[in-house]
Amino acid sequence: MKKKFPIIIIIIFIIIPVSLFIYTKYIERELLTVKKISLDFNDKGSEKLRVVQFTDTQLGEFYTLENLEKAVEKINKLNPDIVVFTGDLIDNAAKYKDIDKVSKVLSKINSKYGKYAIYGNHDYGGGAVRYYSRIMNKSGFEVLKNDSHLIKVKGKNIRILGADDGLMGSFNSRLTMSKINKDDINILLLHEPDLSEKFLNYKVDLILSGHSHGGQIDLPFYGPVVKNVLSEKYTKGLYDLGNKFNTKLYVSSGLGNTKLPYRFNNVPQVVCFDLTI
Repeated sequence: MKKKFPIIIIIIFIIIPVSLFIYTKYIERELLTVKKISLDFNDKGSEKLRVVQFTDTQLGEFYTLENLEKAVEKINKLNPDIVVFTGDLIDNAAKYKDIDKVSKVLSKINSKYGKYAIYGNHDYGGGAVRYYSRIMNKSGFEVLKNDSHLIKVKGKNIRILGADDGLMGSFNSRLTMSKINKDDINILLLHEPDLSEKFLNYKVDLILSGHSHGGQIDLPFYGPVVKNVLSEKYTKGLYDLGNKFNTKLYVSSGLGNTKLPYRFNNVPQVVCFDLTI
């Protein structure tokens, strides 16, 4: 027993912490998964719509263009009808040296009915506001800023609504909803998920959000170690907002990292929604 005791101490205090450090810093954040979710928005409907969301790439020190290339490949393999980006393209635009190369990668994304994007707080800060819309437009994305776009899909009206960022932008829920029609399928792009409660009185079928990174470090039985402002209530995954319109909110844990290069229980994700409309 005396000989085994030091081995146990070594395992508990050295091997396990070192292994966790290596995994969280060098392994998990380099992984990439596709999260698939099926939702029925029409009990009598038979048409299918595939919407693919990616978010919070935070291009920079912890997320490279090579990482983004891999995400683009994943997206294209899903054969999406609509692709949406819910904000935070570059972590710190003032320090990022490859701004002119981003659109070349994003332009490779294929989507049958269009590509749509909104601003996140990092798309304003660090001088990013000077580049963001140009990069996204050049990549084939329509940037929605308290605005919406109507798409006709197999005889159905699909409205993509995009709110401006709630921390550094000119967020306006009423302006964003100004063209909403209760007979349409309405999908809202919203960077900060806690702002979803500003839309409970509108007929929104699905809200797609990011910003939280799922906390980056998500401990079992505890949850996110750090919660971002405006992602303190809704941090990760699918929520039913409990309003009369049965609005669903999905908060993606995103692709990139910010501030710290660690991820645990938060594998970077592309989210694929198969909707019955």
